[in-house]
Amino acid sequence: MGDDSRTRAVRTNRAYDGGGRRALPRGAATAGALAALLSAAALPPASAAPHGHGIQRASTAADGAQLTTASRRGAVSADGRYVAYTTECGGVTRDCVQVKDLRTGAVEEVPVSGAETGSVMISPDARHVGYTQGVYHYFTAYVHDRRTGEVQRLWPAEPPTDTRYESSGLTGFSADGEEVAYTLGNRHDGSRHLFVRDLATGAEEQIDPMDHPGWITGGRLSANGRYVAYGTQTGHVSSSALYVKDRVTGETRRFDTAPDGTPSDGSSDIVDISGDGRRVLFNSSATNLFPGEPSPARRQAYVADLATGRIHRVGAAGAAAVSADGSGRFALLRQEGALVLHDLRTGRQRTVAPAEASATADTDAVARHGRRVVFTSSAADLVPDDTNGVSDVFVRRTR
Repeated sequence: MGDDSRTRAVRTNRAYDGGGRRALPRGAATAGALAALLSAAALPPASAAPHGHGIQRASTAADGAQLTTASRRGAVSADGRYVAYTTECGGVTRDCVQVKDLRTGAVEEVPVSGAETGSVMISPDARHVGYTQGVYHYFTAYVHDRRTGEVQRLWPAEPPTDTRYESSGLTGFSADGEEVAYTLGNRHDGSRHLFVRDLATGAEEQIDPMDHPGWITGGRLSANGRYVAYGTQTGHVSSSALYVKDRVTGETRRFDTAPDGTPSDGSSDIVDISGDGRRVLFNSSATNLFPGEPSPARRQAYVADLATGRIHRVGAAGAAAVSADGSGRFALLRQEGALVLHDLRTGRQRTVAPAEASATADTDAVARHGRRVVFTSSAADLVPDDTNGVSDVFVRRTR
């Protein structure tokens, strides 16, 4: 779209501060940098946590009773109060989307059409809940406004004409929940584009150029929505590249490169971008990003500092990033089978779910400052009286 009327509308309807950043409303998450990075020194071991310590089950009825059907795909608001998740409510092909208020115990069901639910997100301010619904590979993304009850379908009014599109997918919200990023794709010919929508005005901007080299991945927004981190994939999965676009200047830069500027030699994927847009957390199988260290035998977590151009490894060898908090200081890693909360400033780690819990987590699993982490597990010994024999969504308080 470049600077067409819809793109200009996005920029015109945003108030930016002196540095060109959109000013956030009072009380919104300003999300600082991904903090000072790790040195090359060995990391301290993750502190152990006994089962049940600081863990509560989020996917319950309003009175706290356990559910009889499986729940999964947890996402948490920035303040850690609200958890969105899916739970089976009409057989394995129909999931309900619910929001749990951890303070009051109230459970709110999001109005959905009843088709299979593929993913769920909650905006950092908890006003909007995003989800995808469809059948098989044909999914469409929606955003529900919890304040007004409005549901928006995430599909451009004027789709690109390079192919016939069949699905859309939600990728992230801005910190104030005013903007949302989503992809529009066709799995048959490998075409996928990335858009950002202003949820109040409906104005949209296409982030990637029409002549991009292939399949778009990622699509994470900085706190004020100015910066977008995404990847492109061409042909085989090993051919990929990661970018950050400045929506004010229009500049797009590739950052998954070796110190000498050589592009990465492996596949990579975006996990998150810091609130100020300076640093990006990602995973990669590349062997040339971190000189002096053994080449990764599998995907490894990294942080790229866009101001210095330096890339730093995160966690132990083989650790993969799953999620990051809004402050940009804490990263959730899968490390040696466990879910581990990693402090990017100090290198300290805390076990969220042990390896034997076989826990999984999604992109928006960490509350601001790492205070709470949401994950899914079928383990029966994480909380007392877990006898339903199905997966549940849990919240771990870390402080």
